[in-house]
Amino acid sequence: MVIALLSSEIAATRTDAAVPPGGNANATQTAQRLPSRLAADLGGRPFSGASPWNTRTPTGTRWFDSIRIHRLSIPVNGSDALHWWVNTGSVGVHYAKSTDPLWTFDLPALNAVPWNRVRPASTFTVRAPANMADGGDSDHVLVLVSGDTYYEVWNAQVNQATRRVTGGSGGANWAVGSISTGSGAGTPGTNDGTRASNFSWAAGLITGDDIQRHSIDHALVLSLTTPILKAGPNPDFVYPATAWDNGGSYGPVKMGSRIGIPPGTARPAGLSAIGNMVFDALVSYGAFVGDFCGGPWPMFYADKYTVTESQMLPLYAFWEYGGSADMDKIQPLLRVADYQP
Repeated sequence: MVIALLSSEIAATRTDAAVPPGGNANATQTAQRLPSRLAADLGGRPFSGASPWNTRTPTGTRWFDSIRIHRLSIPVNGSDALHWWVNTGSVGVHYAKSTDPLWTFDLPALNAVPWNRVRPASTFTVRAPANMADGGDSDHVLVLVSGDTYYEVWNAQVNQATRRVTGGSGGANWAVGSISTGSGAGTPGTNDGTRASNFSWAAGLITGDDIQRHSIDHALVLSLTTPILKAGPNPDFVYPATAWDNGGSYGPVKMGSRIGIPPGTARPAGLSAIGNMVFDALVSYGAFVGDFCGGPWPMFYADKYTVTESQMLPLYAFWEYGGSADMDKIQPLLRVADYQP
């Protein structure tokens, strides 16, 4: 069944229908756009309207608190203040044009059944920008949208000269899915993305489209640190995650948890424009825990090709805002949905 699904997804990319403009715009240029059909049907958001990323927090959700999402368990520089970060440099989504060249993807088999990562070894061609590159950090994440399909590779080796994408030493985790009808989260049996949770890296990003709309009309994604994130295995993850982190995490919050702000909570005074957008998103949708990160601070993620660091600074740069950035005002309000962490 997986092979048949993969074949249909790859075949769909060999047409140029609904291929979005935008190519490989950098963060200071006009934001890349999703296919026009997505913009019309989903308000510019990736994945289906029924995806967890585009589904508001249900009425009647029970909210629970945990000191771990408010204070550090081990002080840093003599302080137990827990700040929140925004990663603006690790992941960006490339959008193909109909005039872009063909690339070859040569990807290994995945057979990690306990982690719901099962895919056959596959070699296929797809249109992509000539200067396509991975995210540039140690994860080497590549995310491409070509036609209606997204392609995602962790530990990608990208050769622009030969226009070839392979896995690095030790192989690669990879996923393929529909950017318009997929869930962007894991499904039993196979992965919809290459985060530790099986989430797509395109899911939950703050994007240039969000900034232009002055509204984040989708859930966000979070990575949590060792003192906060609970290590696997099952049942230490909850829907919509279908896998866990393999690291040494020992905190109380499970992979896949929705962290948000209960409705009716008063808005903090003095939030910036981006702070108000994030507050509203956390009230309406929350943020799903999708990954583990090192260092003391948990982090949100922004699309590196359409969002600049300066646009995100008011959200997290407490050192530039009298010791209190937007997230320092918002974080005391955060709660975990539906289970006691």
